[in-house]
Amino acid sequence: MQESFNQSGAQTHNPSEAVILFPATKYNDTYNSSSNDQGDSHYYPFKIFILNVFILVTCCVGFLGNGTVIWLLVFHIRRKPFTTYILNLAVADFAFLLSLEIYAFTRFPDYVLHGIAVCLLSFTYNTGQLLLTAISIDRCLSVLFPIWHRCVRPTHLSTTVCALIWLLSCLLGVMLYILENYYTFPYWLSETGQYVLTGLLCLPLVTISTVILFIKVCFKSHPRKRGRLLTVILLTLLFFLVLAFPLNALLLVLSFVGLNISGLFHYAILCASLNSCVNPFLYFLVGRRKGGQSRESLLAILQRVLNEEENGRQEMGAPCSNPLRNLS
Repeated sequence: MQESFNQSGAQTHNPSEAVILFPATKYNDTYNSSSNDQGDSHYYPFKIFILNVFILVTCCVGFLGNGTVIWLLVFHIRRKPFTTYILNLAVADFAFLLSLEIYAFTRFPDYVLHGIAVCLLSFTYNTGQLLLTAISIDRCLSVLFPIWHRCVRPTHLSTTVCALIWLLSCLLGVMLYILENYYTFPYWLSETGQYVLTGLLCLPLVTISTVILFIKVCFKSHPRKRGRLLTVILLTLLFFLVLAFPLNALLLVLSFVGLNISGLFHYAILCASLNSCVNPFLYFLVGRRKGGQSRESLLAILQRVLNEEENGRQEMGAPCSNPLRNLS
């Protein structure tokens, strides 16, 4: 991802120059060299500035939302298998927004620090996508195979999956950084594996899961029994497909085609930042009681959403006594 960010962000290898994700002046130079006859060279940097402001505001809102979810899940809500996924997703989204702000609005003294910042941005972005893919698969299994999901699935499976995802994303980011900076390795070849993993693997799995959950939610025979948790996950997946897909598609185009479409990069980054800040608000909006108290605590709302899985299991019958359920 590093070279693609450099191409689309018009980054420089000169340590004395500003290394910013959205440098309006450099975009202005590139833009003027190819479109001086269009007469809008003064408008373009202003548009970039406005987009930067929107991205900055989005990141700040995402810090507040994801930070609140992290605080409640760590200190106030009992840890259960599915809450582990939600906690890790909130941490990944928070880290991505923080990495984005550091990368976008920091002047790095040398190229090494710039490369580390890009590696961190890629690491957190990939982690969020893989975690959401794991969540979508877990929900589909709970819908398609409820008995297996309740009785046979190992208790600590979610913790293991999250740990493996963080490790895989970290190893992938470090490997790409080393290959692109310390070896004569074609950047497009190293990036292809990353895009296949995050784009061509995650996107189809999330799409299939979204369709299955959509059918489950929308064609439920009893509308009142449509769980809040299932609705939240469905909305989260839909927002992911709409907001995260543009950046994946743009990076794929930059990697395989090499077109000069850097002007679209700002919009793709804005969509990705929106995707990382929208989830907490979905939890709280869907979890609120209709016609209930207007000042209901955020803790009560989040607990209502996350406790539905536990309540649903209790409604299915007695607790499962299968010994495989306790495997770790």
